[in-house]
Amino acid sequence: MRPNPPGASYPHLGAFESTRLVGTGTDVLGTTRHIERWRFDLELLRTAGISELRYSVPWHRIEREPGSFDFSWFDGPMEYLQKHGMRPILDPIHHVSFPDWLDQGFANPDFARYYERFIVRLAERYPWVERYTIFNEPLPTTVLCALSGDWYPYHASEDSFVSMAINVGKSICVASRALLKVNQQVQFVHVESAEMHWTLDRKSAPWVQFANCRRYLLHDLILGALTRSHELYPYLQRHGFTEDDLHWLHDNRARIDVLGLDYYTHSEIDWYWDKSLGRANIAWPVTQPAGFAILGRTYADRFKVPVFLGETNVRGSYLDRLTWLKFMEEQCETLASQVDFRGFCWYPSIDSTDWCHLCTKATGIVDPQGIWGLDDERWHREASELSRMYSALARGLVRSEDLPAYLFSAATGNNLVGYDRLMEHWPLRRSQAEVMEVGTLPVA
Repeated sequence: MRPNPPGASYPHLGAFESTRLVGTGTDVLGTTRHIERWRFDLELLRTAGISELRYSVPWHRIEREPGSFDFSWFDGPMEYLQKHGMRPILDPIHHVSFPDWLDQGFANPDFARYYERFIVRLAERYPWVERYTIFNEPLPTTVLCALSGDWYPYHASEDSFVSMAINVGKSICVASRALLKVNQQVQFVHVESAEMHWTLDRKSAPWVQFANCRRYLLHDLILGALTRSHELYPYLQRHGFTEDDLHWLHDNRARIDVLGLDYYTHSEIDWYWDKSLGRANIAWPVTQPAGFAILGRTYADRFKVPVFLGETNVRGSYLDRLTWLKFMEEQCETLASQVDFRGFCWYPSIDSTDWCHLCTKATGIVDPQGIWGLDDERWHREASELSRMYSALARGLVRSEDLPAYLFSAATGNNLVGYDRLMEHWPLRRSQAEVMEVGTLPVA
């Protein structure tokens, strides 16, 4: 990603949700009809002035049988991007989007070998691509797969979490090294959740300290920065981390060229001591969030690399989303005046599906999170004031101060009550009921 001088404008990226819906035979690329409508979706971005995007590679669709690769569908979007000068950041493993045949997923001891084979084939087929996210959001993905048990392979213990984190970290290192052999110009765009944990009482403070250290775990593993003096070393050692792991990660460390930071309303969390559970518990919603500008500066200072907003969205009406866009744009403009800031990505560009139940089913229920809306009957992409404003940002025609803002709808406002103080300097916002325009209009 090209550097921007402090305070300069930055690109606004597009993206399409792709997560495999394990056990259903499909993914969100399918349930949103991007598989059939990819050309229209990419034209939607291009005509809006969006020339850069994060683009997922559906490994599970390409290698349906071990060692047998079918790129015929993916060739279409890739040829379009190359022809029109659009610059993708390829994302070959978006959450649990590995093939069905890969037993135990990230817990499979041969995962790194299989993934390396796929990465090499991918890079050889599209040698013009220079930017890759080797593994999207490795920390929350590993938590959901191995600690909470929500995602396949549905493990739920500290031992399984540490074991999977080690396997994921090594896989990122192996795939990075293999990619460099194919393309020496490759740029590694590491995308991870940005987190901040806050304590509401003294008893929950140790857990919050641990959580604020754990947010850096996968960065430190792949960078070979996890030493015996690391704050997490005793915890990892208790749960299976060995001296061999320590030496291997140091000797095979990867690099981060640009750090993508994903920021959502759940990125900052308040914790309190729950007597009934005998442990810290989440207090929702967060009462005094610091905001993305402060979190982004924290990560930029720690890792000394350029950063960008890798993902953000909020579930709600398009006016809720427009107001969140104004807030996040303002936060990014502040951050861009302080650090090397490379871009803003609202994720996804069109509404997603099935995130209302963590992508554990294929219901086709639309999640109103995108820049363009999604009609769940005819699967039209719907334009609105939100998509017009995002296009204007992408074209460099407006800044955060030019974006309108509205009082949040009741459901969204309840989740964002803590953010009021970060928005109170704005002019009086209109209520959504007062908006007289048509709203969303189908574009196709």
